[in-house]
Amino acid sequence: MTAKEKAKELFDRFYLNGIKKYSMPYENSVQCALICVDEILENNYGAKFQMIFWQEVKQEINKL
Repeated sequence: MTAKEKAKELFDRFYLNGIKKYSMPYENSVQCALICVDEILENNYGAKFQMIFWQEVKQEINKL
């Protein structure tokens, strides 16, 4: 999975949660996805190459 695909997947889990009337607003969905990635980065989950991947995911989320 590419960083762009992962960014979209994380965003969609908040924004398009399968129940349209309970979907989170766009801006909140972006912020929640960023919080998830920040948590991974701050706690150093994974090897260096994985951290680079998560930094790329964060950049892609910011582009949404």
